[in-house]
Amino acid sequence: MAIFLNILFLVLGMVLLIKGADFFVSGASAVAKRLKVPSMFIGLTIVSLGTSLPELSVSITSAISNNIDMSVGNIVGSNLFNMLFVLGLVALFNPVHMDKSTNKIDFPFLIAITGILMLFGLDTFLDGASKNMLSRTESILLLVILVLYLSILIFNANRTHKRMVKQELYMNRQSLKEKDEEVKEVSQEKELKVWQIILYIVLGLGAVVFGGECVSTTASYLAIKMGMSKALVGLTIVAFGTSLPELVTSVVASKKGEKDLALGNVVGSNIMNIALILGSVGLIAQAPISTAILTDLIILFVSTIIFVVCCLHRGKISRGEGILFVCMYVAYIAFAIVRNYCF
Repeated sequence: MAIFLNILFLVLGMVLLIKGADFFVSGASAVAKRLKVPSMFIGLTIVSLGTSLPELSVSITSAISNNIDMSVGNIVGSNLFNMLFVLGLVALFNPVHMDKSTNKIDFPFLIAITGILMLFGLDTFLDGASKNMLSRTESILLLVILVLYLSILIFNANRTHKRMVKQELYMNRQSLKEKDEEVKEVSQEKELKVWQIILYIVLGLGAVVFGGECVSTTASYLAIKMGMSKALVGLTIVAFGTSLPELVTSVVASKKGEKDLALGNVVGSNIMNIALILGSVGLIAQAPISTAILTDLIILFVSTIIFVVCCLHRGKISRGEGILFVCMYVAYIAFAIVRNYCF
C-alpha cells in the first residue's frame, strides 16, 4: 500500500510540475515584457532561483540531518542533469541560439564557479589536509561571488532596459504598417494585469516547488526500497527529481519560443546551485567531500568546459550537440550505477 501511495504522489508531482511550469513561464515572460528586459535576464534570476528551490530545500534539509553526501551529491547531479540532459533535450526540439551577453558574462561565471568548487574539494592534494572539506570560509566566498554575479546582471539589465526603451520610441515614430501584427501580439501579451502576473508566478512557482518535492521524496523512497545507496540516490534520483522544474520549465519555455528563457534558466540554476545552495549548506555545517563526490566534481567541471566550447563553437546548441549532451549524461549515470554496485 505504501509503494502504491508513493507512486500516486509521484504522478501527482509530475502533473503539478508541468502545469506549474506553464503558469510560471507565462508570468515570467510577462514580467520581462513589462519591465522591457531580456528574457535571458529573467531566466538567469527569477526563473533560475524559483526552479532551484527544490535543490535548496533538499540540500539544506540533508545538511541539517548531517547527510552531507546527499547535499553535495544532489547539487553535482542536478547541475549535470540541467546542463547535459535538459538543454540537450531542449536542443532536440529546436536548436538553442546563444545571446552575446551570455558569452561574455554567464559562461565565464559558470566555468569559474564550477572550477572554484572543484578546487575547494582538493584539500588533500593542494594543502596536504587529512580530508577534503568545504569550509565555512569557502562557503562565504561562494555567496560573495553570487552577490557579485547578480550585481553585474542587474547593471546589464538596467543598461539593456534603457536601450530597449529608445528602440521602442524609435519604432513608434516609424509607425510601419508591417509591424501591426507584432504590435498586436505584444499588446495581447501585455493584457495580463499586475495581479494576474503575480498570481501566475506565485501559483506556478508553488506548484513547481511542491511538485518537485513530491517527485524527489517519493522517488528517493522507491529507490532505497530497490537497494540503492543514499549517495547514488542523491546523484541520480534526488538530482533528477529536484531538477524536474528546470526540465519542465525549459521545455515549456522552448515550445513557447522563449529559448533565451530556457538557456538562462539552466545556466542561472547551475550557478545558483553552487553559489547559493552549497554556500548556504557550508554555513550550516562544514561539508566533507568524499572521494566519489570529488570524482563527480571533476566530471562536472570537464563537462562544463565541453558544454561551453560546444555552445560557443557556432553560437548555438544544435540537435547533434543536443544528442551528444544527452549521451554524455546517460554515460555518467551508467558510470555512477556501476561504481555504486561494483566498487
